[in-house]
Amino acid sequence: MSVKNALFAALVGFLTICFCGSAARAQGTPLPLGTIHRVTQLSSCPSGFSSGMTCFHGQMSCPNTVDIGFTYGSEIPSHALRGTIVFFAGGDGTSPEGNGPYATTYLAHGYHVVELAWDTAWEDTLGGSGTSTKDAACRPATFLNFAHQSLYRGGGMCAQGGSAGSAAVAYSLAWYGSSNFLDNAELLSGPVLSDVEQGCKVPNAPITMVCPTGELGCNGAAWPDSPAYVQGDQVMVGQWSGDAACNAGQVTSNTSNLKWKAMSIIDGTTNPSFLYPKTALAGWLCSNVTSIQNNSAAQGEFFYQQFTASGQTAGFSVTRIDHCDGPEGVDTGQTPQGVMGFIAITDDMVANCIRRHP
Repeated sequence: MSVKNALFAALVGFLTICFCGSAARAQGTPLPLGTIHRVTQLSSCPSGFSSGMTCFHGQMSCPNTVDIGFTYGSEIPSHALRGTIVFFAGGDGTSPEGNGPYATTYLAHGYHVVELAWDTAWEDTLGGSGTSTKDAACRPATFLNFAHQSLYRGGGMCAQGGSAGSAAVAYSLAWYGSSNFLDNAELLSGPVLSDVEQGCKVPNAPITMVCPTGELGCNGAAWPDSPAYVQGDQVMVGQWSGDAACNAGQVTSNTSNLKWKAMSIIDGTTNPSFLYPKTALAGWLCSNVTSIQNNSAAQGEFFYQQFTASGQTAGFSVTRIDHCDGPEGVDTGQTPQGVMGFIAITDDMVANCIRRHP
């Protein structure tokens, strides 16, 4: 073989390896989004939305779920627009997230802020109970797409979610194609539904080391955490998944374990996407190893360990937060550099919420 042909063959082999590595993390076809209808402006915003917002109510239809109502508030900055930031609340999402310092800070930096509250728990596919959190995640993914299509006015298109709200954003990226337009995501205390089986099964899953030495993007030393849902979270996840056996003290069946795995962000298949080359991603996890702790750090670790190469995202970091106020209080804790969590998170959003998609 000539030198020229040998070089060509080596190049082809290199490209083949690189393509296969990327393809293994890229999703073939995202799950279908829902539709939004009957959006009307309200005379005033419900309690909990940031002062100065204009609010709207609408209805949403998604596959494998009953229709759900939602209210969103929108506020445009008074000076040059730098982008749009959509907030997703923790828990059942029926109260808006962003009210207070986050929204105020982002507005002051020139960002259009959007807050969202569901009429009922977004995770309950049947209205009062659930069948699959993956199916339910069509709802936040559909709203995120709506925000991009109908509310976004230029600059960065970004999202911030806490706890179950961080799971809503992660599902949107991994399963519903939101990386096609999302420029930056700040995930606080989660995603908590990364591996529902590991959170629900009995006997409980092993302790997880969060940010072990050498893991991509980690800021701070490693610490242990259990992925099991506790402190009432197991009851909520049991309702959302339609299986009350979730960490309820009895050995769980293989049927239940498989069902929980199938609805997880990381479901054990190659179907979810962890390739977001135009989306920056930052995780913030509490390390309260000497006091109260829940599953949020371990569940978050399952998601973040999917990112092993810098080219998978436009930017990537996972920050240990010490001295949290409670198991998910990343806002009031401190980074390894001694910076208050709220300041570090808002600084990261402002630095990375820039337009990357054409």
